[in-house]
Amino acid sequence: MPESIQYVIITPAYNEARYIGETIECVIKQTCLPLIWLIVDDGSDDQTGFIIKEYAQRYPWIRYHARTRVAGQSYYSSNVYAIMEGFDILRKESFDCLAILDADISLPRRYYETLLGEFEADPHLGISSGVYVDNVKGKMRNILNDRRSTPKALMVFRRQCYEEIGGFVPMKYGGEDTCACFAARMRGWKAWSFPDLIAVHNKPVGTGHGSNILTIRFRHGLCEWGLAAHPLFLILKSLRRCLREYPPVLSGIARILGFLYGYMLFEKRQIPDQLVRFIRREHWQRLTKYNQIPEEMKIDKKEKTS
Repeated sequence: MPESIQYVIITPAYNEARYIGETIECVIKQTCLPLIWLIVDDGSDDQTGFIIKEYAQRYPWIRYHARTRVAGQSYYSSNVYAIMEGFDILRKESFDCLAILDADISLPRRYYETLLGEFEADPHLGISSGVYVDNVKGKMRNILNDRRSTPKALMVFRRQCYEEIGGFVPMKYGGEDTCACFAARMRGWKAWSFPDLIAVHNKPVGTGHGSNILTIRFRHGLCEWGLAAHPLFLILKSLRRCLREYPPVLSGIARILGFLYGYMLFEKRQIPDQLVRFIRREHWQRLTKYNQIPEEMKIDKKEKTS
């Protein structure tokens, strides 16, 4: 067990009364507990705050913080602002790694122990995570995963990496986790997800704040525009998702339409030009090298590409 690494968790929570109790129980049962778990209530109007406070009274390392939700902020950006506020609170604490955990996730018991071990083993690892499956009415649905990407719902940062990249960018249409991975690689860090660490997402896309899954896939296309995806890379990615992502065919089409909508409106990107150039360059390399992962980006040099 990696005893030399201390970590904290920040969880942004908005109207998660149905799921947050299970998430808290999963963290309590971890084989490696955090120094502090700060749960930021992002203006919930259900019983979310009450549930968090009950657990905080029983476990001194669980802390509750209420944030005033700002009118006009999108769901995605508000979620990030809650994390940023939480990090400001914990900034003076001494810790090595920062975990971000959504309030609707069920984790395997050794989740954090395993990831902290990876950080200990590789000093160049800046961001890591497991993967998750969607719990759709009791049936588990696999989610497409790229080893170089880490979902924000499960991310763990090396603190130095998080501070070097400036944390998350509060993206209007989401994608802040992907943005963070690109920013980390631009600065020489590795970002890697481990498929053997499988968590459960209890509130899948299309069942939470947005109920129309095609609208959400369309918004994913807007997100790709905001992340400056190379157009050819976006087209090929969308065609792949036509075959492998729910709903079949329509998922990829909706993503392309969202990207085109962002292009036609010329939605202002929130990332710096330097990062735009890096993302386009990486996408082009993936296109010309058949999506192979460069050896210097891998955690296990013996692994093949995803």
